[in-house]
Amino acid sequence: MFKKILIPLDGSRLSTKTIPYAIEIAGKFDSEVAMLRVVKQTNPVVSGGPTEIGGPADIKLEMQIALQQDMKNTLAARRYLQRQSRKLKNKGIKSFYKVILGTPAHSIATFCHKEHIDLVIMTTHGKSGFKRAILGSVSDEVVRQSGVPVLLIKSR
Repeated sequence: MFKKILIPLDGSRLSTKTIPYAIEIAGKFDSEVAMLRVVKQTNPVVSGGPTEIGGPADIKLEMQIALQQDMKNTLAARRYLQRQSRKLKNKGIKSFYKVILGTPAHSIATFCHKEHIDLVIMTTHGKSGFKRAILGSVSDEVVRQSGVPVLLIKSR
């Protein structure tokens, strides 16, 4: 029924609460588990005041700094997913992981389509009311955009 299960992990302890659920479901259906970490891309910031515009050299330097930060964040995310992947492999679950630079909800939904994901298991951060309306909810967007069933694990 579920050949491929996705667990998006953001590096928080809360997101790892999905792992036992993925292990249980994957074990019952002989599923492969994909772990995805979406790293937000660093925006280059050109120094100077509001009326100052950095020259080409400043812009190039800031772009290089942003690229180096993205590489550092991606490497850290890859190490994190390697550690999480061991938990699955120790339980006999087939798994793989991927790090993507981008925005979480859109990247998760796109990954679901490209990888033919059958189920997404993710946590909710428990925001409600005004905070949720202003900040949005990654899990809500994934439910709307992914086109696959999403098992949401409550944060509390």
